[in-house]
Amino acid sequence: SQIYIACQNGRVDQALSLGFLLCWIAGDLTNFIGCYLTNQLPIQIVTAIFYVNMDIIMISQFVYYKLKSQKMTKCKVFQ
Repeated sequence: SQIYIACQNGRVDQALSLGFLLCWIAGDLTNFIGCYLTNQLPIQIVTAIFYVNMDIIMISQFVYYKLKSQKMTKCKVFQ
């Protein structure tokens, strides 16, 4: 639901920091690697993959809105 709300208001870049998102994906990646290397149950591996995919979406969304807000700021300066 956070992804949906962020798309509606376009303020992801103000709500989260890039450092936080990178730490988040690092944790989820190590979780996935641990699940894979220790032969965990398939549902655990699928869940880890799901979390990594959600992290990628959140980082992509953060970068998109960060670039969008920078362009908006530049446009306002030139007006």
